Amino acid sequence: MSMLKTGQTLNLLVRRRFISISSLTVARYYSACTLRDYQQECIDKCISSISQGKRRIGVSIATGGGKTVIFSNLIEQLRRVSGKHAYKTLILVHRRELALQACNTLKRSFPHLNVQVEMGKYKCNPQVCDVIIASVQSLIRRLPQYDRKMMDLIIIDEAHHAAANSYVEILKHFGADHKESTTPVVGFSATFERADNKALSRVMDEIVFHRGILEMIDDKWLCEGKFTTIDVKVDLSDVAVVGADFNLDRLSGVMNTEEVNRIVLQTYLQKKRDHNLKSTLLFGCDVRHVTSLFELFQGHGINAQIVTAKTRQNERDAIVQDFKEGKIEVLMNCGIFTEGTDLPNIDCILLCRPTKSRSLLVQMIGRGLRLHHGKDYCHIIDFVGVSNVGVVSVPTLAGVNSDGVTLDEATLKDLEQIKLSIIQKQQEYENSIKAEKDREKLLHKQFQQMLENANTFDLTLTTYNDFKSFCEQIDSNHDDVSIDALSDPAKEAKLIKDSVYPWVKFAKDAWAMPLDSGHHLRLYKEKCLDQTSHNYVLKLYTEIPYKCREQSGIRFIPSKVKSSTNLVQVVGSLNALVEELSKRVNNSFVASNVPGSKNFTKFANWRSTSSSPKQRQLIKKKLKDYYLKSEQQLNKGSNIVTIPDIDSYVNKITKGEASNILFALKLAPVYPLNSILKVLRYRKEQLST
Repeated sequence: MSMLKTGQTLNLLVRRRFISISSLTVARYYSACTLRDYQQECIDKCISSISQGKRRIGVSIATGGGKTVIFSNLIEQLRRVSGKHAYKTLILVHRRELALQACNTLKRSFPHLNVQVEMGKYKCNPQVCDVIIASVQSLIRRLPQYDRKMMDLIIIDEAHHAAANSYVEILKHFGADHKESTTPVVGFSATFERADNKALSRVMDEIVFHRGILEMIDDKWLCEGKFTTIDVKVDLSDVAVVGADFNLDRLSGVMNTEEVNRIVLQTYLQKKRDHNLKSTLLFGCDVRHVTSLFELFQGHGINAQIVTAKTRQNERDAIVQDFKEGKIEVLMNCGIFTEGTDLPNIDCILLCRPTKSRSLLVQMIGRGLRLHHGKDYCHIIDFVGVSNVGVVSVPTLAGVNSDGVTLDEATLKDLEQIKLSIIQKQQEYENSIKAEKDREKLLHKQFQQMLENANTFDLTLTTYNDFKSFCEQIDSNHDDVSIDALSDPAKEAKLIKDSVYPWVKFAKDAWAMPLDSGHHLRLYKEKCLDQTSHNYVLKLYTEIPYKCREQSGIRFIPSKVKSSTNLVQVVGSLNALVEELSKRVNNSFVASNVPGSKNFTKFANWRSTSSSPKQRQLIKKKLKDYYLKSEQQLNKGSNIVTIPDIDSYVNKITKGEASNILFALKLAPVYPLNSILKVLRYRKEQLST
């Protein structure tokens, strides 16, 4: 089917185009008014769907998109296509304004049609009219007057209400409540969402055309909005919910306060000064709320008026007319102008009524986006984007979570950019989380490899039964990481465990390394007086001769080498000391530059050879004796250490590891044994996962 060119009109009826769709021959007629391209496209989609046998279809068109013009032209084109002289259409509406708007549009565009209204005091003659515009409330009481098979087409205006029982009952009367109906039903709405969660599938099978607010603005059929959010710091968490939206009485109690109302007034006055506002529409919660705002605005010299359900119809019409003519600056309402009112001069909307309904939000905002010669933008001020209790706010229109989003005269295009930025940041965050998880998996793999391959006694030097400390050490291995920035465990891992010297840990915060002839160095980690930082103390322990030992009872004479809170400085002193000791030529030490000089590092050749049977026997005995005494305390959990585990471990140790263990046991007979058994247990536990 070819598209209709804009500008072709009904007065060219003689220029018919007949188009075959399936088995139906369709005659194309043009409207007395010029149709926008998307309007004719919508009509084409509807005709095509009906010709293909679809009977319950929906049209989603943004407020201001001209749905009344569309369905008026759809009626005429389907009537002409049918070839029936007595082609009857029923239009269902739920408000007086909608009925009058549809009636005026049809009579103006198609004066040859007999259009009548069935509503309140208005009663129509269904036998003679071509189009019946009926309020649902009135028609449901007058259904017996209507023949069940008389309708050829049913149009539902504001069709998001159509799942209500009253609509369903009317459709059932005309046999149009199921897919096999012979009478097509076409529903029009700015949003097919319902506050009471009733499924629209009861009356609609398919949305055949959609044109949203963003598309309409892009195509210049609606004016752009400028959106501002105002934090009025209200707590909606305790406001009761009825159906899927707030209880209006409770909501009004939260929003209708002197403080909030003054924020609304001051915001309006500021925007009026900045943008020369002339026609503002305010949405409040209930009559009390809009009355309070009305009195406040009037008290500040603002020509404001209110319309509520209690306002008499003639008074309402007069107020609306004055507003259209610019005689009223601010028109306040509660639930009256969300649908069915054409007020294109609106240049500002004050949203003082929080809602959980996206459809209601779209309806309210849509009131201000109609094109008008007196405005370039409609300023929409949202006072409700303040509480994370399911409230939908302006950012919702662009698919942006409103929590934490503050807008200051942002257009919908700006919101699209905000959305893209949020999506990009979310993607970056997800990528970083994935990268961190991948890194952690790799570290776990490295950790297990380290547990499996490392010298068991070396593992007692640091808290490697703590995976966190392992990660810290891995991080410290990067060249760009300053050692001063590392935690104490990471520094100790880097400077003690990874040292070239054969350190052993003989107490919780104490390490030692052997020198020669019983002499050794000890490094203590002590708390400073402030109890928050630590001091590292390096001492040289000189073993005195055996005879002197017997007389004095003293085995070692300690001397302080270095004391500092900076472990790097202490280790630096250690390196200098060991280098100096290796060069001394006396009874205990020989020069390092002659054959047979003492190698104090853990890389001395003898350290990598197999341990002696005597070493293994002694270590096994000490480990097993301690194990049997402490088995219950050591073996907590399913992966317990056993005697065979101890045998397996000791049988594999080198002479260097055996020497370290025996050296540590001379300094502390229990701590090294306990550490070894804990590491064996932890290693077994980790390697079994």
